[in-house]
Amino acid sequence: MFRPADPGAPVDDDLLALLGRDSTATGPDLVPTIRAAQDEVVGTPLDRLLIVQGGPGTGKTMTALRRVAWLLDEGLLDDAETLVVGPSEAFARFTDDVLTGWGYDRVVHRSVAGLLPAAGGIRDEAPHVIRLKGEARMAGLLKRAFEEYQNRAPEELPSSIEVDGETVKLNPIMLRQVVDTAKASEAPPGDRRRILRAVLAAATKDPRHILEAADLLADRLWPPAEPKEFLRELFGSRKLLAAAAGGEFTDREIASLHRSEEDGWSEADLPLLDEADHLAGDDPQAFRHVVVDEAQDLSPMQVRAIARRSRTGSMTVVGDIAQSTGPWARDDWHDLVAQLPATMPTEHRELRFGYRIPRQIFDLAAELLPMAAPSVQAPTTVRDGPSDPAIAPADASTRGPLVAAAAAVHADRGRSVAVICPARCRAEVEAALDDEGLPWHPAGDDEPGGVGVALLAPHEAKGLEFDASVVVEPGLILDDDPRGHRLLYIALTRATGYLHLIGAAEDLPAEFGPAPAPVAAEAPVIPVQAPPPPKPAPAPEPEMDAATRETIDMVVQAMAETLLGSLTPELWPVAMRRLEALINPDMS
Repeated sequence: MFRPADPGAPVDDDLLALLGRDSTATGPDLVPTIRAAQDEVVGTPLDRLLIVQGGPGTGKTMTALRRVAWLLDEGLLDDAETLVVGPSEAFARFTDDVLTGWGYDRVVHRSVAGLLPAAGGIRDEAPHVIRLKGEARMAGLLKRAFEEYQNRAPEELPSSIEVDGETVKLNPIMLRQVVDTAKASEAPPGDRRRILRAVLAAATKDPRHILEAADLLADRLWPPAEPKEFLRELFGSRKLLAAAAGGEFTDREIASLHRSEEDGWSEADLPLLDEADHLAGDDPQAFRHVVVDEAQDLSPMQVRAIARRSRTGSMTVVGDIAQSTGPWARDDWHDLVAQLPATMPTEHRELRFGYRIPRQIFDLAAELLPMAAPSVQAPTTVRDGPSDPAIAPADASTRGPLVAAAAAVHADRGRSVAVICPARCRAEVEAALDDEGLPWHPAGDDEPGGVGVALLAPHEAKGLEFDASVVVEPGLILDDDPRGHRLLYIALTRATGYLHLIGAAEDLPAEFGPAPAPVAAEAPVIPVQAPPPPKPAPAPEPEMDAATRETIDMVVQAMAETLLGSLTPELWPVAMRRLEALINPDMS
């Protein structure tokens, strides 16, 4: 199997320096075991649609890139025939750096947005419209609308046309028959032009100008389709939208799609423009193999656009359902696979070993999985990190300084740092970082995992890794999004070494006591939550009759169902303590 030849290449992996960076591996045979599991994925035959599921820290991206390198080394691919698609421009730069560092410098790397047609200024759009425009049924609506768009012809057909200063007489009745025949046959524009030339040439005794006249007439009858103009006209007309709906869209959905023709384009329009290009016969460059990373969040229309770049149907699709968020958050791969080419066998593989995220960090994040993604099995973590997560209770007055102090500890040691915070805390965190004198950058302004402090929203951190991360107000991350459990799971699994949790005390886990400083005797200790006092032994239950015990059991069952349905596991102890304080204030 392929191994990076240059140990200085910007890969930052090689099984995380053979599981040795700031850690203790939990078994002597882990390196060959993990490598063998990855090699099974890497060596999957080229003629496959390969779906790779892998949790945080399982090396999904590096395994997909090693697969590209192996296919190239085996002579099964040429690097110019390969496309790697990622969620952002920064991610595309990262994969480009890795493969170029390994000697494969002709592979094409694009973000999803960079792969699609350019549309000038991008406007915001309502979430329900973004979701609607991403649905697979939009392809049917566009196809029906485009057929009608192509089939339009003047109400009155010309009786003559000028060619080089001479008048060529035409038969409008015959022209109408040609137009109607072309429309009924659904012939593409090129075939319609050939039919028109043949009919006109056969009907004249003087063919000197007739073929040129046929071309001029074809341009007038069936003008070349311009995708942007087509979409502007379609979305600007309720009548056209209703006619193309085909019974698959409600009146409310048609109203959601309708907009002024002067409105600009949204990101949700870009896959639709790509679909319109395809309908007009202007397909993009196609590749023999396509790799798609962080695929779990793609809309069906985005998937169709990416699949269109696969000439053969050979693809490697990589992601983690437990990290699927946004308008197209999904719980399995089925609807995504349905939009991919069906020309090759489909294989599903799962990476089971998590080696990039330390055990102490992942064990904390894994508590969210039963709520975030019940169907996903947590990977087996194999590496102990340098310290337990640091837990720091904070209020509005102390939160910003604590965040800045934690970030400074690691930035001063030359580590890459992510500060991941909800929008409600963004302004005060920015101010605290500035007061601390820490250079920081927002999402997209640096390479993934680059040295420095990155200030990210939870969804912006997806797919990125850092030496250390500071997660701010986990409770707000949970509250601010319907998929808050997944966003918090993402936020907690960005660090390959050190994790700090800073926020309201009731939203922080109590399992960890005071954490050691990130580097022993090197850094100031961040204030952490003190360990809870030992609980007194429970009092013995009083004697009670069967009816009373049954009543108690019913009440407890109702309380348990409320907890299970309303709160995540890490908040159950908080709720129980508050319930006890409400029932018996003297004990609080």
